[in-house]
Amino acid sequence: MLITQIFSLEDFKDTIPFTAIGARTCYSSGDLDYLLNDPRVSSREERARFLSKLGNYKHFSVFAHSFAYKDLTQVDENLLNQYLSPSFIDLPKEKKAEIIAAKIGATKFKSQYNPEFPTVIGVSLRHYLEDLLLEDEKKYMEAFSKMADFDIPVKPAGRIENTTLIGLITDYDGYAVFFIDNVSRTMTHQLVRHTALNYSQRSQRYVREDQNVLIIPPSVKEKNVNLPDSIIEYYIKLIQHYKSTIEEAEAKDELKKGVISRMDNFVQEFKDKKLSLQDVFTLTDQLCEAVYDLSVYVGKIKREDARFILPHGRKTTIVVSGTISWIKDFITKRTDPHAQWEIQSVANQMKQLLKEQGIDV
Repeated sequence: MLITQIFSLEDFKDTIPFTAIGARTCYSSGDLDYLLNDPRVSSREERARFLSKLGNYKHFSVFAHSFAYKDLTQVDENLLNQYLSPSFIDLPKEKKAEIIAAKIGATKFKSQYNPEFPTVIGVSLRHYLEDLLLEDEKKYMEAFSKMADFDIPVKPAGRIENTTLIGLITDYDGYAVFFIDNVSRTMTHQLVRHTALNYSQRSQRYVREDQNVLIIPPSVKEKNVNLPDSIIEYYIKLIQHYKSTIEEAEAKDELKKGVISRMDNFVQEFKDKKLSLQDVFTLTDQLCEAVYDLSVYVGKIKREDARFILPHGRKTTIVVSGTISWIKDFITKRTDPHAQWEIQSVANQMKQLLKEQGIDV
């Protein structure tokens, strides 16, 4: 296949660790410091085994966080000729490189072709691995073992509040990888509409929601609303009923203990409390959490189905990557004053982090 002949696995070596961070983000509730010290990220052997498992599952999306550019004038001209019609064979090599670069850009989703660099094409490790699998499944699986040869540590370039710039390529159209935490799923629902970017988000299928929290908008925190304190009693009674049912469930004691302890602490916190609108948000979230726990531990419902009851405002973590041009497109649109407060804040953080690296948006 063309991609596997133009690029080699070594071309992606500097950015392969970002794929491991993206993948571990999907399956972990830990913060960035935790992930950077996770052996499946920090150890090249463990990382290779972990990525091999993902490769076996054909979990290609995480490999989009690794990216590389190639100037096709540096490629053997005979190789270029193999992918050109006979009428183009007598063209100068540079013109052939332009045609092949444009061809890849037109046929590979989320590759990067820019007429300003007409002989250059950018592709992700995902493109490389998908083509390698079609070419030779044995070589495809061997590629993950070879990833252990590359020991490039992840050194974040900067952090502002929720957002960390964990990787940056500045050649040609560049490439940036961000780790964003302590944001709501409401915000990430807006974020993933920017389909030119790549995402790896904390999974509610595989990560327990027992200790998660609700992101509450500043407008709710600031609002003074007169509410009857009796509302608290209704919530507390429901939660206590659910707790009693969970206590009788046939489930591992250590799992039930954590859930019941959380419920007890929550009930204690809200005893004799003067009710605010923020409290109603929190109470509703915890009621949904109680139904989630009831479904999992009593109903034996899989977490992937029980999560349907959870609010969109639940905290999440996401890795975002893309070429600088598409990152700039996102920042321009979401720093607009009409953008919602949470995504606008993240976009401004990304803008400032790039500015610190000499990249103006």
